[in-house]
Amino acid sequence: MRITDNQHAILSGYTCERLSEISDNNAIIAQFCNKRNPQLVDYLNTFACNEDAECSTAYYIIRNQDGLPMLFFSLKCGSLHEHLDENQVQKQKKIYEVAKRVISDPTSKEEFEIANMIIEKIRGGQSLTDEEIKEFFDSIVSQKRELLNCLTDDKSRDPNKHIVRVGHTHSGIELVHFCVNDSYKHLWTKHGFIQTLGKVMYWKFIIPLVEDVQKVVGCRYLFLFAADNTEDGSLINYYNVELHLERPDYIGTNKPIYDLNCVFMCQEISRLKEYRRHFFNNFNPDPAEDIV
Repeated sequence: MRITDNQHAILSGYTCERLSEISDNNAIIAQFCNKRNPQLVDYLNTFACNEDAECSTAYYIIRNQDGLPMLFFSLKCGSLHEHLDENQVQKQKKIYEVAKRVISDPTSKEEFEIANMIIEKIRGGQSLTDEEIKEFFDSIVSQKRELLNCLTDDKSRDPNKHIVRVGHTHSGIELVHFCVNDSYKHLWTKHGFIQTLGKVMYWKFIIPLVEDVQKVVGCRYLFLFAADNTEDGSLINYYNVELHLERPDYIGTNKPIYDLNCVFMCQEISRLKEYRRHFFNNFNPDPAEDIV
């Protein structure tokens, strides 16, 4: 069942403000406490004001209708990428060169069997002739050789050793911090919401803010590093089930020292928009459902 008018009215009393625009921000920061991740509050106290003023990271404070800080989060631009393994490219090139030669003139039974295995994978149920397969090998070998040559030329033209060459890059926004204030969680429970404070604030404020960023700059993904030190991975599971962030195996990003031992998670912003609509359309359990 969708969110009610009364619940919407309650949430309308909550505000999301940039830290640097709050006149008494030091007093607000001093009210934060988080028992599960105290290092987040330490970081807020130590670095947040300077980083927000410099615009290197944007910090936001969410306050309730009485002006009490309920949660803080921070965002900054980031870049994701798909890996490019130069050694793997070189290896693939050699494999296709061998396959191209073997299909025409195999020198052993083993070579012939390997070539046939590769050919069958390429055919994939399609009706391809041996000549078409040979043309495919020629094309692939040429592409791999051209890529390796481009990599060599690029390293000569741009010798900066700090550049990481990747397959593809993807624009993103990093949710750097996401921290509920334990000091006032009891005020949230008084609203009688089934949904938790963090989840509601994520869908009400953070995702719309990310959408606003997407209107002025190219941005495909939202990502974060989950600081989960539990044995059962409860925080990672929470981010996955409730915030719809995933652990992909085809895309990654640079991980700073600050996030070592944390788990990279991300989601396409276009999908998060859909999940947000679904969240508020199903904010309450259906009256017909049994509540266990």
